[in-house]
Amino acid sequence: MPQRRDEPVEHQPDRQVAEEPIGLIAGRGEFPLEFCRQARRNQVPAIAAVAMYGETSAEIERLAHSVDWAYPGQLRRAIKCLKRRGVKNVVFAGQIKPARLFRGLRPDLKALKLLWRIRERNADTIFSAAANEFEKSGIHVLPSITFMDEALADGGLMGRVRPNPAVLRDIEYGTRIAREVSRLNIGQTVVVKRGTILAVEGFEGTDKTIRRGGELGRGKVTVVKVAKPNHDLRFDVPCIGMRTVESLKMADARALAVQAGMSLFLRREDVLNACDAAGIVVYGIDIPYAPADDG
Repeated sequence: MPQRRDEPVEHQPDRQVAEEPIGLIAGRGEFPLEFCRQARRNQVPAIAAVAMYGETSAEIERLAHSVDWAYPGQLRRAIKCLKRRGVKNVVFAGQIKPARLFRGLRPDLKALKLLWRIRERNADTIFSAAANEFEKSGIHVLPSITFMDEALADGGLMGRVRPNPAVLRDIEYGTRIAREVSRLNIGQTVVVKRGTILAVEGFEGTDKTIRRGGELGRGKVTVVKVAKPNHDLRFDVPCIGMRTVESLKMADARALAVQAGMSLFLRREDVLNACDAAGIVVYGIDIPYAPADDG
């Protein structure tokens, strides 16, 4: 049976970070918006966002103190904008559509040189290389869960719907497979039913994986989503939002299991209430975390 977390993983930013302007590289979805809300609650004096055309919600204009817009791939512009705003620390929040790796990317010279050096192109390698460029320019890249402790998944049962023994067995099995798949940097999500893996996340992303697994299993599936072993907390942290809930409902899922302390619930109360209403178990699994080796 999956274990319950005994102690929370602490990622609380130090006082100095909260007292300085903070930069935000804002991708798509709810994550960058929720980051702005939490940073404001922590009384950060200024949030300087660099938003992505075709990706970032226009609501960022209301939540950040300043917003500069750029196209995905304009690395030099992003760094220049943040330095002009006096930013010393930056957070990456929100994904860029995977298809951008093949179309719609507008790399500047700095980004082209970066991409030329990367042999295996995926979110992890590209963002890691980009983060190194920010560091070289004097802008420190913080964990993407900075200020987000309240949104992190708890251990054990998170909602009101209780799992039966069959669900717990599928969670345990799905966790083993998801950890192996994520270790290979393929994806972070698997869909399982009665001990059979129906879908493994690949290039298509979490939502399409959930829906595909639900279709193949004809409903009553269990979804397991974990972080990669030695996950780099600066980016690509597993996120659960209302869009995830809609995918779970379309798949007729009976359970969602996520890694406790390493997964973010965006609009947490709304997500849990919606899962309860749909009869979906929400469970936090305890997996020991070891920080990534910077180098």
